[in-house]
Amino acid sequence: MATPSTTRLEQALREEVREELRRIVDLDTLADEHDEVRRTVRQLVDAANHRAVAVGDLAIPDPEGLANRLVDEILGLGPLQPLLDDAGIEEIIVNGPHRTFVIQGGRKQLSDVVFEDDGELLRIVRRAVGRLGRRLDETSPLVDARLPDGSRLNAIIPPLTTRYTHVTVRKFLLRARTLDDLVRLDTLPPEAATFLEASVQAGLNMLISGGTGSGKTTCLNALGCSIAGTEERVVVIEETGELQLEGTLPDCVALQARLPNVEGVGAFPIRALVKNALRMRPTRIIVGEVRGAEALDMLSAMNSGHEGSMCTVHANGPRQALSKLRMYAMMAEEALPAEAVTDMIAEAIDLVVHLRLDPVGFRRVITNIYEVTGLEGDTVAGSDLFALTDGLLQWTGIRPRFASRLHDGVFPWDRLSANASGAVGGSNGWRSEP
Repeated sequence: MATPSTTRLEQALREEVREELRRIVDLDTLADEHDEVRRTVRQLVDAANHRAVAVGDLAIPDPEGLANRLVDEILGLGPLQPLLDDAGIEEIIVNGPHRTFVIQGGRKQLSDVVFEDDGELLRIVRRAVGRLGRRLDETSPLVDARLPDGSRLNAIIPPLTTRYTHVTVRKFLLRARTLDDLVRLDTLPPEAATFLEASVQAGLNMLISGGTGSGKTTCLNALGCSIAGTEERVVVIEETGELQLEGTLPDCVALQARLPNVEGVGAFPIRALVKNALRMRPTRIIVGEVRGAEALDMLSAMNSGHEGSMCTVHANGPRQALSKLRMYAMMAEEALPAEAVTDMIAEAIDLVVHLRLDPVGFRRVITNIYEVTGLEGDTVAGSDLFALTDGLLQWTGIRPRFASRLHDGVFPWDRLSANASGAVGGSNGWRSEP
């Protein structure tokens, strides 16, 4: 436990380190000087330790730990950096200087990380976002940025908060790269994975839905890895680069949206990238998350020969996902009537794959694989092909209308039916209908 004397020593040493580093490097950029910073910090800590011993004071109890803390403050996010480096932590939530939560394994818990005061927290966040060309002050009290490791940082300060600086860091942990990995994690059963893989290879357009932290991006990445063949050219579009398909698929281009700079210019939104992707000769377009007018361009692409395209959307169920997609498409400046957008959705989307975070077991599960069957009046109609029953994702007995497209119409229904029956222990497994 830190004593008042060691705390004062650390504060004094922190100022000494800053002064020395200001002399030899630019603290605002630090592009290529990380090794120099670490070497300088350790030299200053060792020197302070020797001085303390020479005058008869107590030696620094943990010089290596002190050096690491100082390096983390200068190069990273200070006390938050060990949490950021911990591969098991999915999200960091900071509610002011004295209350920091972490989400690990789907569970939220209070950590022992604290800051001296709100000023220290604000300084660390400002320095981190400043290196990314962003700012955080009274004129720009909210920032959303991508850290060098790919994590997403959101910070908001007064006057938009009542008192403290609030920070959320969302890390992307790709625990599953393929559908087989999702099976291993009990996200879905093997027969559902076989069905989804065949659906991807058949070129079905998919909408992946779910709440925050439900595993939408991981599922989208696993589905994308099922795309086979060198003739496929895939363009991936994201706001924050999380999907890892560019290094997996033989012909894949990853595009990333850009936020406006400090002057408020230079933005490239997802919609602009979707429009540009159409000029890149793609066979499929994958959008990490649809949450605005880009939904209209995505639907247009799906209806114009780019079969097998995919995107995600925040929703509480398959039907709500389709409703939100329509709402987003109607936000576009083209102002299409609701009937026209509904027709586009019914023609474009083949499957909705819905996920949620199990509140009991804290695991991500696919709860529905939903087929869009067309229009019923002025609404998009559909039915569950797989649904969660008694805690298991089970085949509902409905054979999809696109069955002839799966493996050129020779999909192994009977064999998979037997596998599913054995897996779920009943007659709710796969069955082939005439």
